Amino acid sequence: MKVAYVFVPHFALAVEEREDPSLKRKAVVIGGLPHEKGNVYEVSPEASEQGVKVGMSLRQAEEICPEAIFLPTREEKYRAAFEEMLKALEPFSPFIEPHGLDGAYLEVSGLQRLYGPEKRLGRSIVEAVKEATHLPIRGGIARNKFTARIAALEGTDEKVQVIAPGKERGFLKELPVTLLPTSDEMRGRLHLLGIRTMGQLASLPKSAVLAQFGLEGRWANQLARGQDRSKVIGRREQGPQELGFRFEDPVEEMQVLQMTAKQLSVELLTRLHYYGRVCGKVSVTLEYDTGQEEEKQIALSEPSAEELKIGLAVERLVASFDYGDRVSALKVSLDQLTQGKGHQLSLFSTRTLRQRRIDNAVANITGKYGSHCFLQAQLLDLHAALPERRFALLRPEAPTTRFPVKRDHEQALPTSTKYRVHEWR
Repeated sequence: MKVAYVFVPHFALAVEEREDPSLKRKAVVIGGLPHEKGNVYEVSPEASEQGVKVGMSLRQAEEICPEAIFLPTREEKYRAAFEEMLKALEPFSPFIEPHGLDGAYLEVSGLQRLYGPEKRLGRSIVEAVKEATHLPIRGGIARNKFTARIAALEGTDEKVQVIAPGKERGFLKELPVTLLPTSDEMRGRLHLLGIRTMGQLASLPKSAVLAQFGLEGRWANQLARGQDRSKVIGRREQGPQELGFRFEDPVEEMQVLQMTAKQLSVELLTRLHYYGRVCGKVSVTLEYDTGQEEEKQIALSEPSAEELKIGLAVERLVASFDYGDRVSALKVSLDQLTQGKGHQLSLFSTRTLRQRRIDNAVANITGKYGSHCFLQAQLLDLHAALPERRFALLRPEAPTTRFPVKRDHEQALPTSTKYRVHEWR
């Protein structure tokens, strides 16, 4: 596989400089006027040298750099420019995956016959984007997404850095671990352990990294070695996902329609899980035997790909139709797809799904801290007056099957058996 990554450094600033060239090489802060309530959206290198950072308040930015030029945030303008960039990339590959609002991945395997070696291909991509957008472009080409992105970040404007197959680890060796997409907690622990470069992290045994950092550490260790198996997801996979079903004979039973709609939603969710997407809107369309169609939709409170949540939304939609006629066909659509993120476990998810997520969380914590950090809750006496006497916390190695069945003439715990009991605090 060959992947190209192209991006525009300081994208919002580049768009503003394209419209007003006098802003170049000046201290510029994008986010609003200094007296307005808000945070810094983008900052020029000149203002960054003075100490202005993205995310700080506008008033604080003015105190640090009073000579800076403050501009309002124009996200619609930036999104329009980003679409220009994506359209310029379409002739090179059908698989284009946007990354944020400044870059994109391209699947470029097998294009040597059309464009020649990777350097010539990269030069063609850069020239096409620059001609279409008049923005400074950087690019990188490698065997996987992570290495291609780092090659672009470490390159220079209007050039493409190519990493040959087998050279990924050597290229990443001296680069800082801060370039890895890890959590702040892991970055802090890497700093405390004196691990500064990707080469240092890659040289550690996988078992040691897993024990110290858990699954996140194992993933970071693979990236530091130049190994990334994630695929480039084309933009067409990010559009609405929909499936339909046509009945042999028109139906009018609510249960049949709800069952069919839920089956379609399960298959759509399988696709979303594969692409790592969540949806923000669920739609159901009915086609009646008269030929007329009717659509209803629900906007979710937050994007989700949970089977229970989507299933309940589909049931509500199917039940909300008037059903003046019998139904000939049914279609379910999942729209407003975005990249999935971590989420808190649901209290009301299905038992199997909930147990699977709990097992994954336990495995992650055990790999990071060891099994000794877990205690097992054991019921002692449900009718005890004090709550702390109803349960006990036991070490996992403590025997839990030797508790005898409590009878009226026996104590809850036999005095001859010793247990390591930890009271609730």
